Amino acid sequence: MNFRLSLAHLGMLDATPPVLVQAAHAAGFSGVGIRLAPARLGEAPFPMGVGGQMLRETLARLKDAGLCVHDIEIVRIKPGFDAVALAGVLDSAQALGARCLMVNVDDADTARAADSIGALAERARPHGLALGLEFMVYTAMPSLAAARQMVAASKRDNVRVVVDALHFFRAGSVPADLRAEGAEGAAGVKAAEGTEAAGPIDRHFMQLNDAPAQRHPGLSAAEEGRAHRLFAGEGELPVAQLLQHLAPGARLSVEAPSAIRSATLTPHARAALAFQTTLRFLQRHGHAHEPR
Repeated sequence: MNFRLSLAHLGMLDATPPVLVQAAHAAGFSGVGIRLAPARLGEAPFPMGVGGQMLRETLARLKDAGLCVHDIEIVRIKPGFDAVALAGVLDSAQALGARCLMVNVDDADTARAADSIGALAERARPHGLALGLEFMVYTAMPSLAAARQMVAASKRDNVRVVVDALHFFRAGSVPADLRAEGAEGAAGVKAAEGTEAAGPIDRHFMQLNDAPAQRHPGLSAAEEGRAHRLFAGEGELPVAQLLQHLAPGARLSVEAPSAIRSATLTPHARAALAFQTTLRFLQRHGHAHEPR
């Protein structure tokens, strides 16, 4: 099976979006994911507003390199969430041609969180964006089952679950949990006209990484996820088994932030290592990279 490769911004946050695009292109990637909204307090957003110099430069480099932006990070659904406040992020995402807005859930009130996701999905729709819900054990949406339920509760056909390999396995999931759903999906949400009825799980996009079989006892789950991941094939997780549940030509986003690599390698060197390691992993398991 052929896959398209993107470079996620999380492991490259010391690179501005224009530098990220440049490094990804030099390494061989066909796309990137860009962080437009900060994930934590104290994390400064890049000045990527519509009409701004950095956005114009990013667009120019994307055009020159022939790369696409698939996904935008990261929206965190918290109590008091206001979708209106994300108007600038949605405008910038549309300008970049992005297709997916990544979402985490930090609101333990499931009904309220689902309403917030539904409101965001409606605001994202005119911008050509679907929502990708990412479950993590240290959030209010800690499992695949919880994410599936959230898709159903949102009652929107442009909301899907995105699988991140590390979070998938740390949540106790196994590859068989990704078995195909019916025409309207396990969520009971009918697919939008002209789109594939693939159920609540996005079969066309996955975040690819690896890790030891067990998390190091000195690390919290959040610390491991944010700064101690490996590239696919470097760890002990059965990551390769996830690929058989994806659609042909699916996009794999290499998201493997590593504090050690960030401290010792330049963004260009990390991008090159990410691409070459992932390419070897795919080839070892009988898959190929679909060139840009």
